Amino acid sequence: MLTMQAAQAEFIEDSKAEIDFKNYYFDQDQEPNDKDSTVWGQGIELSYQSGFTEGQVGFGLDATAAAGIRLDGSKDKAKNSLMFPLEGDGSPTNYWTRAYPTLKARYQKTDVKVGELRPNLPILSRSFARLLESAYLGGQVTSKDVKGLTLTGGYVTKAIPRASRDASKLSIKGATETSDGFMFGGADWKPNKNLTLQYYAGELDDFYVQQFIGVKHKFPFSENQSFNTDLRLFDTQATGANERGEKGYGAKVDNQTASVDFKYKFKNHQLQFGAQKIGDDGDFLHMNQGSLDNGADGTFIYLPTNRLLQNFTNAGEKSTWYGYRYDFNNQYLKGLNVSFLKVQGRDFGKCGCATESEIDYTLRYKVPEGKFKNLGFTAQYGKFKKSTGTKQEQSRIYLTYTMPIF
Repeated sequence: MLTMQAAQAEFIEDSKAEIDFKNYYFDQDQEPNDKDSTVWGQGIELSYQSGFTEGQVGFGLDATAAAGIRLDGSKDKAKNSLMFPLEGDGSPTNYWTRAYPTLKARYQKTDVKVGELRPNLPILSRSFARLLESAYLGGQVTSKDVKGLTLTGGYVTKAIPRASRDASKLSIKGATETSDGFMFGGADWKPNKNLTLQYYAGELDDFYVQQFIGVKHKFPFSENQSFNTDLRLFDTQATGANERGEKGYGAKVDNQTASVDFKYKFKNHQLQFGAQKIGDDGDFLHMNQGSLDNGADGTFIYLPTNRLLQNFTNAGEKSTWYGYRYDFNNQYLKGLNVSFLKVQGRDFGKCGCATESEIDYTLRYKVPEGKFKNLGFTAQYGKFKKSTGTKQEQSRIYLTYTMPIF
């Protein structure tokens, strides 16, 4: 009885719960395809994380429950925003909910999770860009038993889109067929505090096999001055039905992508610049359920060119970028930062001569302490243009607040 009580005590005492609020205004103008959008919504998510029971192997339970509420946005203004689920007639729903549990176990420094997963990996990541965060259903193992080495592996069978009530099967852009699952694994090794080496591989059954190599290095000149390098290499090849050219599985996958990003930091200032090359044989490829037409659109790709409006991942495209960020650190403005980043892409399209560019501005503030700690405000504006005549402008304003329950 005492042993059971002790196990329950650890499970309960180490538990925590919080509610996240996100009030989001989104406005987009596009020429010449008339994809204008103006919407406003409220996202609410309750998350619970238990501790682990005592014993050689500890067990626990996590859970999330989320709701999205449409505050404004007509059928014509909401259909291209990817903010809300759409009804059968194409009109946006007034609200939607979802809830998922995660069972977990821990042995020493190895964790096993089954249920809802929120990975943040180079080959499997999630999107934060709308009201609710996207996620996946499956299982994952993470081990940190060896100092400086993190091993991760798993298998996911469905995606939980950011603007859908239901989980979706997995696929790629341009495909109408789906995959049985995505198997992944990899390692992050830190031989020292300033260097991280990464290798990941994943296979989306019947679509592609992807490998990733990453190198992150920080060179500290002094306590408040450093130069950071982030190198990312992807190789993605067709497999299964996609390789055989079967109908509904999209264009044959064949891509190599390389990017390098540099950041020079001095006190409150940060300069950023870099370059990227997409292979000539096909667009950069990642998991994307947008072509399934069930509200499953919306992904994040692990490249520096993943911007507000575009991601600069066309076959053959060469991109360069530069930007600046300033972090306020004085007594009254601590927690405030402002930044801009401009990306320019070229040498893609059928002629190999197309160009495109985007510039994004961001103002972000989060109350660092006091009564209103965890209250945040973000304003973003992006402007995009392409040599084919496409022009886009987008504004995002959102308020966030995290309220601890226990």
